[in-house]
Amino acid sequence: MVLRLLLLLGGLLRATEPAPRCETGQETLAKCVDIALSSCTDVAYTQMMYPNFLDQKSREVIEYSSEYILISVLHNLLQGECNPDLRLLGCSVLAPQCEKDKVIKPCRHVCENLKKNCLPAFDAIDMAWPYFLDCDRFFAGEEEGCFDPLAKLRGEVDVEEDLPSDLPATFIQFKHHSYSQMVSTLKKTASKCSHIATTYSIGRSFEGKDLFVIEFSTKPGHHELLKPEFKYIGNMHGNEVVGKELLIYLAQYLCSEYLLGNPRIQTLINNTRIHLLPSLNPDGYELAAEEGAGYNGWVIGRQTAQNLDLNRNFPDLTSEAYRRAGIRGARLDHIPIPQSYWWGKVAPETKAVMKWLRSIPFVLSASLHGGELVVTYPYDYSRHPMEEKMFSPTPDEKMFKMLAKAYADAHPVISDRSELRCGGNFVKRGGIINGAEWYSFTGGMADFNYLHTNCFEITVEVGCEKFPLEEELFTIWHENRDALLNYMEMVRLCFYRPA
Repeated sequence: MVLRLLLLLGGLLRATEPAPRCETGQETLAKCVDIALSSCTDVAYTQMMYPNFLDQKSREVIEYSSEYILISVLHNLLQGECNPDLRLLGCSVLAPQCEKDKVIKPCRHVCENLKKNCLPAFDAIDMAWPYFLDCDRFFAGEEEGCFDPLAKLRGEVDVEEDLPSDLPATFIQFKHHSYSQMVSTLKKTASKCSHIATTYSIGRSFEGKDLFVIEFSTKPGHHELLKPEFKYIGNMHGNEVVGKELLIYLAQYLCSEYLLGNPRIQTLINNTRIHLLPSLNPDGYELAAEEGAGYNGWVIGRQTAQNLDLNRNFPDLTSEAYRRAGIRGARLDHIPIPQSYWWGKVAPETKAVMKWLRSIPFVLSASLHGGELVVTYPYDYSRHPMEEKMFSPTPDEKMFKMLAKAYADAHPVISDRSELRCGGNFVKRGGIINGAEWYSFTGGMADFNYLHTNCFEITVEVGCEKFPLEEELFTIWHENRDALLNYMEMVRLCFYRPA
């Protein structure tokens, strides 16, 4: 169906000659009218003008045009990549902003930046960049007077409840952070520690939210030879929010303690490049947040806006590893992604992580979840598909156990063998367990990290409640703080030992 649609659109766009630019003299001949195009009702302005930059003179002409059909289906064609940015960019051409009966053109630099980031998604489906998004032809420079068609997306990030003016940016508020508050807190923290911190996005969620990362290093933004790369990922399941808050607190803690001269933190940052991604599923978090803190649901908000479980959405390389295990001399690292994987539904959040892993040589990682108090390690998929609970070790079983214990032993509750917790019984195991022995599943992020990039990743269940009350967050932070630091320090003890 998608292939047929691509062929149809390709034919329509090839048959449609690019229209002449709207001349300045024509701009004042018409009047501003309210936007009535269903795919453009969420732009940052309310009025447009006919004819548009393609010389389309009515709503009906636009809605039946191949250009309008294309921006309406781009999110499906590109499987969520660059959504809704491309649609809003297209709307700025098809429904140009109008003020005081004069057209304002969209900014050229916005188009150029988006084209640079999104062109690979078009290449992946053998589709050319749409002619009506020609950055030179239909867009203007800032000196000419232009508007940012993506300003609404950026504006949503900047809205926040400011800290009291007498509190520093690194002051930890033990509260639940909305998406905009999270981004603002990370930006302010990076600004406070600009010599050792920076922020960046690895991509966008299906609903267009940046997957925001804060990085700590002596050379922020740059990989350094022999300096190991480490990452923490939180909120993979949108309703498991504790990991998200812990990583926000951790970012503020690292910044403030480095500035205060804490030797442990300074040694850690001086010798490691640390990446913190507090929320991999911000769309799901919003759904869970609507239920409110204290709601301990297992379903609402867990999945993405596409109804996908991100921890079941990665390529199944574990089955291939089991197949290769019986072949003498076969490698079990850097296993390629099978072509058949791309035939399925792949979330933009998943694609963003895979691209991130290919761009940075991570060696150690942990994903923070909620609903239990235990640390698990690969493999997460059973070596016998019919066995739902089967010990399934990797060739690096001893290393993974040591890494898992590094977190568990530093956590006062997980390491306490005097009581049962959360309904699970991991006391006799020291608070750790092989993932497949707990419960088997395929498409997990930890197995993919290990088999595709050789990055060792564990999964930490940081609390019994998925969405605890705010008054519990202070205690949860103090239970996990030293464990978070201890696990990060393992990157040098295990992988970069001095000669």
